[in-house]
Amino acid sequence: MADRSEAVLVTTAGRSPRDDRRDRERRYLITMGLRVVAFIAAIFLALAGLWVFASVAIALSLVLPWIAVIVANAGPTRSAREAPSLYTKRPPQELTDRQS
Repeated sequence: MADRSEAVLVTTAGRSPRDDRRDRERRYLITMGLRVVAFIAAIFLALAGLWVFASVAIALSLVLPWIAVIVANAGPTRSAREAPSLYTKRPPQELTDRQS
């Protein structure tokens, strides 16, 4: 049985699976949107005769789907502010008479 002497605050609970999925879908769609932009840029750069830049844009449009899948399938991230904090009991404060 686990030691429950230190309670974890409820406000540090992880995000819901629905929110996590929505964020991962958003990251995937943004990355794939960048891929479409790179692909269209490659077409226009090739028509303009700028083959060096067109080849870079083509390379991006080929690599970005792989990156999008890797980023979208990454597990939920937890920032430093979301780290679990433990409830610590404060020592009782003494009552003092401040009337002078």
